Amino acid sequence: MKYSFLSRIRDILLLCALFCLVKTAADRTSSFLAEHKESMVHELDRTFIDQIYTAQRQLHFLEEHPVYAHTYAHAIGEIKEQLTIIEEKYKKNSPSLALLGPIGSAAIVVKEAQLEQKLLEAVNELSKIFANIEHPYSAEASKDKQEFKPSQTINCALDTNKKSLHMLVA
Repeated sequence: MKYSFLSRIRDILLLCALFCLVKTAADRTSSFLAEHKESMVHELDRTFIDQIYTAQRQLHFLEEHPVYAHTYAHAIGEIKEQLTIIEEKYKKNSPSLALLGPIGSAAIVVKEAQLEQKLLEAVNELSKIFANIEHPYSAEASKDKQEFKPSQTINCALDTNKKSLHMLVA
């Protein structure tokens, strides 16, 4: 059979597309295994990990801001440390929990609930910083000052922080 020039180009393009798909699958598999390296007992919830990373990115933006980085340096450092501890504790589970069966599974579920609560507290602390930036405290404004109301869910708090970041950038 005789191949034309266009057929050869088509075959090369299809081969490149195949390599890209295989590379993407390999990258996703390696990142999944890297995240689960310390926690083969159970599968980690990707949304919770994404919430942690989103909070870290928001905190990093505030940390890099030329004006507010020095003003809130202590609070930023504390929140950063809290987020790092939450991430480490979430990703690492004791393999001995698998031997405990249902009791080990219950322990993991309780630990995850506690970590979600800690993440909510950390994100609300970050929201409080953004609220202070948007509405700085002054003696004259104390009458009109709105009290900071913490969010009830992590997603609401992250969305509030996202809106505050957009206002801060604008």
